[in-house]
Amino acid sequence: MLVIDYGYADSKMHETLQAVNNHKYSNILENIGDSDITYNINFHSFEKFISQFKEIDSIFTNQKKFLTSMGILQRAEIISKNIAFSKKADLFYRVRRLIDEKQMGKLFKVMLVKKKRNNFKTGFQN
Repeated sequence: MLVIDYGYADSKMHETLQAVNNHKYSNILENIGDSDITYNINFHSFEKFISQFKEIDSIFTNQKKFLTSMGILQRAEIISKNIAFSKKADLFYRVRRLIDEKQMGKLFKVMLVKKKRNNFKTGFQN
């Protein structure tokens, strides 16, 4: 199972229940039915839960490390070779948003839950 989401990795519990309406945080008790209600995953607790099972384990990193080790920058270069400058700029703007540490790069985490005998680690090399 591959999990990519907002979250935190420390053991401290955080209050992360939140509502989003029109791409902005909103009061969870307002705009009921029109807001998305979500929370940030506690990856530390998730790993602790997984460790109870003898046959599975997990690998964990942030989105920047995962996507760069999977070659997102090289793939963007290949895609951008024969496109107009405006589309190239848009492509690299979007890639930057995904991997920049001040945007989604550190905020999003990536966890792979797998059988222990499975040695798959692609994307999780440091």
